[in-house]
Amino acid sequence: MNLKLYQTGNALKLLAICLLLLSMFSCRKKEFQPEVEGAKIPTQDINITLKEALETSAFTLFKAAWKKSNMSSILEKKGNKTPFTLLVPTDAACVAGGLTQEFINKTAPELLDSILLYHTLIGATDAKTLSGRGENTIGMSLLTNKYLRVYGYENLYRTDIYTYRQYLNVVGPDLFINNKKASSAVPVQTKDGTLWPIDRLLIKPTKTIYEVLKEDGRFGMYISIMEKTDELWDEIMQGMGERPKFKQGLSVYSTSDGNPNIGFTSIFAPTDAAFRLAGFKDVDDLMNLNNRATLPYFDWDTYTPVGNFVTDSLLTMHRWGKLFQPYNPNSGSGNPTPDIFYANDLNNRLLANYTLVTSRDGSLPVYTMPLDFGLDAGKRVTVKAKQSPHPAATVVEQDINTLMGPIHVVDRLIPPKDFKY
Repeated sequence: MNLKLYQTGNALKLLAICLLLLSMFSCRKKEFQPEVEGAKIPTQDINITLKEALETSAFTLFKAAWKKSNMSSILEKKGNKTPFTLLVPTDAACVAGGLTQEFINKTAPELLDSILLYHTLIGATDAKTLSGRGENTIGMSLLTNKYLRVYGYENLYRTDIYTYRQYLNVVGPDLFINNKKASSAVPVQTKDGTLWPIDRLLIKPTKTIYEVLKEDGRFGMYISIMEKTDELWDEIMQGMGERPKFKQGLSVYSTSDGNPNIGFTSIFAPTDAAFRLAGFKDVDDLMNLNNRATLPYFDWDTYTPVGNFVTDSLLTMHRWGKLFQPYNPNSGSGNPTPDIFYANDLNNRLLANYTLVTSRDGSLPVYTMPLDFGLDAGKRVTVKAKQSPHPAATVVEQDINTLMGPIHVVDRLIPPKDFKY
């Protein structure tokens, strides 16, 4: 998903501004550009409230769940000046997703709350505004997870409770949620929000990117080579030099303190078949690749670690090429910007000049998108390093949803432009 960095100022502060201007909906790319007045929801002749719209609707099962839950009191406590968007599954969608009358009858109100909170977004919206953006817009749901913490929107050094998100986009008459078609219905605008009928029950993600990769079974070589080089790094450095571990950013960090313990991102996950296509039959082949160059070492004269593994360079583009971001030994690197993108945002129109890492205090150049996107004959997303002579990888499975963002499965490795096998 998500977002283009405005080249000056603090991206997180600008995000807070956009949240206010768009009725607390965070937007993606344009939120970091000069403000443009968006389409306003028409208010003339709108006298019905969100509650009344739901009560008079034909969505029997959603209404039954709502009635048994604590949702009415939860929304009342938010105040009558806070608008909401209800993503309301049809009865058929509820049954298909398991939200049957029998399930509702035997389920505690608190569990029903969690299902309904995930379908309730802060702020009103409408199809015209969403379709006019041409990219995903982040809808912040009312469902939170008290055990997970993220960096704050307004202040990078503040910690916020994790809030489940829905990434919304409208193409023609169709609403897409997390880049999957959800509805062709016309939303109902009310005095205090929007009721949007949808054709599927939304299921919240429960696993991290690392957990999904580990359990899937297709990514054994990718996980193994990254974890083996992490172990070898620790063995070589003997505690004298740190580097971001493979699991960092893909799993929940230590929860022993109040600091952020999870982040939002997306990755291009290479299958074992992708490694074999590149000529590597197993992880030993990949470890041998590292031996063709000087291994990383600790320089006792400068008191700094030197170098990386060859496989680090080979695989960095699968996580946005962050290995090559500008770095100053004295001040570190710039601040990262969101790199969570569903497949419909993976295109050069949105991302060609997207800033992935800021210049921090102006002492470093910004780090911009190193990847080039396209479509194959079957309209599948392709991706390669910019100016690379290597064949582009194809996203063969897109938008596997996780707590952190989507996994895009690719059929080839994505080496940097100058990499030689």
